[in-house]
Amino acid sequence: MHPEKKRPRAALLGAALCLASAPAEAQDMLSRSQEVPYRAHRVLSVGLATSAILHADAVCPNDQTLCPLGGGGGIAVAIGRRTSASQEWLIGYDVSVRNARNLFASATLQQIRFEHRWVAASPASNAEAFVGVGGGVVAYGERFGVTTLGPAVSVSVGGSYYLSPFVSLGFVGRLEALRFLVPFDTGDGVRRSDGGIATVLLGGYFTGTFRGP
Repeated sequence: MHPEKKRPRAALLGAALCLASAPAEAQDMLSRSQEVPYRAHRVLSVGLATSAILHADAVCPNDQTLCPLGGGGGIAVAIGRRTSASQEWLIGYDVSVRNARNLFASATLQQIRFEHRWVAASPASNAEAFVGVGGGVVAYGERFGVTTLGPAVSVSVGGSYYLSPFVSLGFVGRLEALRFLVPFDTGDGVRRSDGGIATVLLGGYFTGTFRGP
């Protein structure tokens, strides 16, 4: 066969291959154009908190003295921003009433904290889980007063379930280490928070979270 007669057949074959691949390429371009980028939004969280002392350290210098910082419960409020599908940050305020063994009439533990979270959402349900690290400033005293204060660091894990795109309920478990830097005396004449390393708390938070633009 003459070589020039093969050229039309080759051209027809090339055109057929182009037409066959065109729908797949068009579908791929359409799916990419329909992908919606994640929209960052604000977060407001409120919760009920309870915590126990795992290690009192220099707040309770020995076993023979009463400890002015015991377990307790209170409320927590936080605001922040979900910056991506897998990350968010929060700035919060916690206050709890503590069991002070009558060394304070009404002892309160207050904390201003920052937390960064890494979030893992489930594509098959309305649930998500997270781990977080944070830090802040903690103050302890009589009726919202400040008798001693210092820094705090924390590690948290938790999860939430979405009732709607804007509302979720969740639970947070948090391990905190507090270092009170200001020594103080209690009614029994014992010097507290003089030295030591850290007071360790384990807390649980039942939260309601609201999300918006």
